Amino acid sequence: MNLAAAVNTWRNKLSLRQQMAAVTAVLCLALVLCSAVVAADLARRQATERVEGSMVALASNMALRLETYMGERYRDVRDVATLRALGDTWRADPGNIRETLEHMQDSMPDFTWLGYVGTTGNVIAASKGMLEGASVAERPWFQAGRRAPVVQDVHDAKLLAELLGPTSSGEPFRFVDIAVPVKGAGGATEAVLGAHLSWEWATRLRDELLALVDPATRTSIWILRADGRVLLGPEFDSQPLAETELVRAKAGEALSFVDRTGEETLAAVVRTAPGTATDLGWLVVARRPMAVAMAGVNQMTIAIVGVGLLLAGLGVSAAWLVSARLTRPLDALTDEVDRIGRDSKSSITSHLGGSSDVRRLSTAIRSLLRRVGSAESAQHEAEREIDSIQAKMDERARTLGEHISTLQELADTDPLTHLLNRRAFLVFAGDAMNYYRRYDRDICVLVVDIDFFKRVNDTHGHGVGDDVIEFVGRTIQGEVRTTDKVARFGGEEFVVLLRETDIGNATMLADRIRSRISDSVIEARGNAVVNVTASIGLAMAQKDDRDISDVIERADRALYLAKTTGRNRVISHIEQQVSDAA
Repeated sequence: MNLAAAVNTWRNKLSLRQQMAAVTAVLCLALVLCSAVVAADLARRQATERVEGSMVALASNMALRLETYMGERYRDVRDVATLRALGDTWRADPGNIRETLEHMQDSMPDFTWLGYVGTTGNVIAASKGMLEGASVAERPWFQAGRRAPVVQDVHDAKLLAELLGPTSSGEPFRFVDIAVPVKGAGGATEAVLGAHLSWEWATRLRDELLALVDPATRTSIWILRADGRVLLGPEFDSQPLAETELVRAKAGEALSFVDRTGEETLAAVVRTAPGTATDLGWLVVARRPMAVAMAGVNQMTIAIVGVGLLLAGLGVSAAWLVSARLTRPLDALTDEVDRIGRDSKSSITSHLGGSSDVRRLSTAIRSLLRRVGSAESAQHEAEREIDSIQAKMDERARTLGEHISTLQELADTDPLTHLLNRRAFLVFAGDAMNYYRRYDRDICVLVVDIDFFKRVNDTHGHGVGDDVIEFVGRTIQGEVRTTDKVARFGGEEFVVLLRETDIGNATMLADRIRSRISDSVIEARGNAVVNVTASIGLAMAQKDDRDISDVIERADRALYLAKTTGRNRVISHIEQQVSDAA
């Protein structure tokens, strides 16, 4: 009843001419929206098929590169182990064997370690003498390699970890193991030739392939184990795909899923080396953000809507002109009725024509004039009802505004630390950069990263890791001013925006945050007690910065220097530039 009254009130406020124009506008808009929806759906389907095809081709190309490279390295080791001409070399003293292995490593530098291992598991000779005399009897590659040529899946360095140290990227060494039995004259296994193939070659192959793709498409390539754990891509050994998505991936379906950042992506999955000697069940995932993939579709939809709105505007204008001619007799009748209401001497309308409807209305008004009193009473009641409805609508609007405010706060906040997330931070940071360019007031950025955070997760579990991240975020927030902004950028990394702060004050604040974290003992869930440190890189905005991302990038390079020079320290972009120059 209230809704019907509200609709009638709205209709009563508009003239017939306005209602005709409004109906025309609604019809035109409906036609525009229907056309845009149909066109956008068709374009989206075509764009999805095109991007999926591109991702399939990219994943297939990467899979082929992996297969080819792995196959070549496997054959290199197998051919050397089975080459009859080297039979005397294998029986010679360890020095000759070592020399042979080092020649082999020089020609294939991706082999981090080559070793000739006796049947008891002791290393007889190895490239650069590493692990000579040590026992590898318990290593899976040696046990399997005594029986037949074998390729073992990617794993972290064990015995070689301390000898090799971290890679150039700061990550631990990871290997693909290749082992081939060395047979004697009677066909019995005399030794095992083992090779550790550095996993960095896969990164190189991926980067070479992505260099051929437009960076604006934000395309990425992952390599997953058969069980879905990451070999190359997001955090090593994490599981970015849900179980249902993994099942679909193994079946060769194209995927559309939401990644850890909450961004929807399109992906294609290809299995590597099926049925070959190097078949480890790897899955190659080529992915692209849905927003990028559908950018052209969105632009086309906007263009369609724009043209449609223009045509709709023309239609409404035409309807307005036509309705003006059709409603002219009604306007005249309205003037007659108005005259009666203003002139006490007038009591009846004139006979008006123009259409049969107008004539009937003119006749009916004569009889209605006698009931003006009752009509006025009904009008007052309708006005009171309108006021009641309006009050209810105002209350609903106020409640809806409060709900929208709450939803906005949730959208801008990291759920674990209750700090700003990346998207909300970049909005504040963009405003700060504009203020800096206009008034030349210094701003600095800190990038804070928890040292060896993976150890916390591996030792105590991800629940304790969450407690550590929450503690560090709370510590940083407690040290900065209310005008500064702290955000969690993902994982164990935080970014701080300091307004009207020069490099000296920013360095002192960063060191205070670092000391507070390293001096604190964190009491986490399950009675776990954890102590962590943090490395901090900082940078100050410069005149030639394009946006805040340039400042964050310099701070991130300074953070990398802090990580590689000992951790638990603060490095500014100025020190980093001096280090690079040296």
